[in-house]
Amino acid sequence: MTSLRRTALIWMTALLMLVGVLAFFLSYELARREAAEFLDGQLRQVALNAGQGFAFCPKGQRDPEDEFATAIWNAAGEPLRNSPKSVALPRQTNTGYATIEVGGEYWRVYLASDARHSVQVAQRLRVREQMAEAAALRTGVPILLVIPLSWVVVGWAQGRVLGRFTDLAGEIAERGVDSRKQIPVTGIPAEIRPLAEAINVMANRLQRALEQQKRFVSDAAHELRTPLAALHIQIDNLRASGGDGQSSPISELRSGVSRATALIEQMLRLARSDETIGRTPHETVNLSDLVTQCVADFIPIAAAKGVDLGIVTRDAVLLCGWAADLKMLVDNLVDNAIRYTPAGGSIDVSVRQNSDSIAVEVLDTGCGVADADIPRLFDRFFRATPINVEGSGLGLSIAAAVAERHGFAIQIENRTDCRGLRVSVSRQIAHSPVTGRADGCRFS
Repeated sequence: MTSLRRTALIWMTALLMLVGVLAFFLSYELARREAAEFLDGQLRQVALNAGQGFAFCPKGQRDPEDEFATAIWNAAGEPLRNSPKSVALPRQTNTGYATIEVGGEYWRVYLASDARHSVQVAQRLRVREQMAEAAALRTGVPILLVIPLSWVVVGWAQGRVLGRFTDLAGEIAERGVDSRKQIPVTGIPAEIRPLAEAINVMANRLQRALEQQKRFVSDAAHELRTPLAALHIQIDNLRASGGDGQSSPISELRSGVSRATALIEQMLRLARSDETIGRTPHETVNLSDLVTQCVADFIPIAAAKGVDLGIVTRDAVLLCGWAADLKMLVDNLVDNAIRYTPAGGSIDVSVRQNSDSIAVEVLDTGCGVADADIPRLFDRFFRATPINVEGSGLGLSIAAAVAERHGFAIQIENRTDCRGLRVSVSRQIAHSPVTGRADGCRFS
């Protein structure tokens, strides 16, 4: 994956290195030239001082190799002075600067003449170059040392700038699907503002599309309820008017209408549950009483099918949530268990709370589900085998949506004894820092 920060850092590093190296060599060369000019001026000054009888510097202050070689001649060309005596440099014919070789060693020479005498001062070229290089390095090395410091500064600056993208991503991630809150575009860099504005526009479009979808589902379900109810009445009238109520066509027609009615009811439940998306729950719900009521509502249906339905564990649990949505969640789990549990089977419902979690569990003795189908059970309109059981394929998807909005994790697995299905809805408990008691209104 391409990293904008890494790419920018590579280019900035390359640019800094190029500029730094060029600046180093440029300053190095300029410093060498300035040092050479300074030393030439020093040669000239020594020559003028020597001609007037002044010493350039006290003896012993310099390394012997760093000493200047001086020679003085009178107007007749007779030598008056030669220091040091070990160095015998030939007299130059022209005044000014020159570079000569004596005994395999190069010297930089300056000759000054007047009517009375001539003065020649020389310095080893090797010594001059060493002095010039030392001066140049003192100028250039700090530039090289600034390069890694610049990397650190550039990396820090990039982190500060690109951190705004991370902050923006965090703000977007915290928003729910139905969040109407816009991303603030004030106070953010001008380069990021078009992105934030585009996301706001897209979020508005998505919001409108979701609202249209919800209205369509709700309106369609409401519109279909009336003709389906009328169709039920017509079938009942047909049976009462002397038709064979047990005939196969009428029974199949009634069964089909019942399935369609159940689907419409599920769609209405789905539309109602979507109304709470993005809203903060504020109702205090007694989960134990709610589960008890749900089980009581389904006992007649389970008994008619010959299924033993009951509660085996009932811990006292209070939490913040939407009571209607939570009842819809438990209703769908219990209804699903009854549908897939054959006559003579049993369904055990539990409400448990321990020190750090709460859970609602539905354990049935039905036919179970193929392991490959379990991940798809929460998909809308997906129905696992056997498909000869009446249903719409919406129950578990609605249950999963409600569980997610309340901070629950829903898990489905086959029982270890291979005698049915285990459905568990659980979540961690947030504890009050003051009392240490579980705070049902805070979701983990």
